[in-house]
Amino acid sequence: MSAEKAKNKGTLFVVATPIGNLQDLTFRALEILKEADLILCEDTRTTRKLLSHYEITGKKLWSLYKDNERKRLPQVLESLSAGARVALVSEAGTPGLSDPGALVVREARKAGFPVVPVPGPSALTAFLSVSGWDLGEGFLFLGFPPSRKAERRRLLEEAKDLRYPLVFFVPPHRLLPFLREALEILGNRPLVLGRELTKVFEEVLCLTLKEALARFENHEPRGEFVLLVAGRSSSAPQISPEEALAEVKSLRAKGLALKEAVREVAVRYGLSRKELYGLAVRKGLA
Repeated sequence: MSAEKAKNKGTLFVVATPIGNLQDLTFRALEILKEADLILCEDTRTTRKLLSHYEITGKKLWSLYKDNERKRLPQVLESLSAGARVALVSEAGTPGLSDPGALVVREARKAGFPVVPVPGPSALTAFLSVSGWDLGEGFLFLGFPPSRKAERRRLLEEAKDLRYPLVFFVPPHRLLPFLREALEILGNRPLVLGRELTKVFEEVLCLTLKEALARFENHEPRGEFVLLVAGRSSSAPQISPEEALAEVKSLRAKGLALKEAVREVAVRYGLSRKELYGLAVRKGLA
């Protein structure tokens, strides 16, 4: 490659932007946005508000979201080939973390263009920093749970025996179904819940899954949620199927309905309510 071509080679900058408070934009990110020839935006309306706040005008903005990323790709590569400085931003936070951009990053690098991270705000790291949990041994980030109930339940079933804390992004309209299913499948585990991070109504709560469900059943969930759910503890009480059934039988003798008895035992020991209920029915405890 000639010196002139190398000098004019386009560059893709992956730029983290504020998740709520506009003052969280870094000095470096601000300079990149000012100098960019083209800005790829998950939502051009949100990016325009950010640029307007910092009095950045005259920028070329292209939308780049999940459903148009592949279609937009040839245009992005053409711009890079022409030597453009291209900034990639998501609606909020760091692109590629449950946001669009991975395809463009991958293909730009494959085509030989420099891809430069411009770090900054992230809902994930902001939330974990105020959780109060020691995560030195790791955690498992699972992003947004599937929208379909069957797939969501399958994900929770696959994760229930892992010892690592689980992190989820959950939109408000799916919070209650998710909490119900998590309580049923994972048991009543400790939970840290973050809402509207860096915004006016920011809230971080330390609860159990059961307490969180009770709280938001009585108050309509609003805002974007981040959940940190405890992994399966090696110190959690262990119980055999026979012992679990014996406890269900004991609760039934005290007047509890089968579903109530199964739920109580399942939550107490972190068992699957569905599996325990099926076992109880097969053993004639219905």
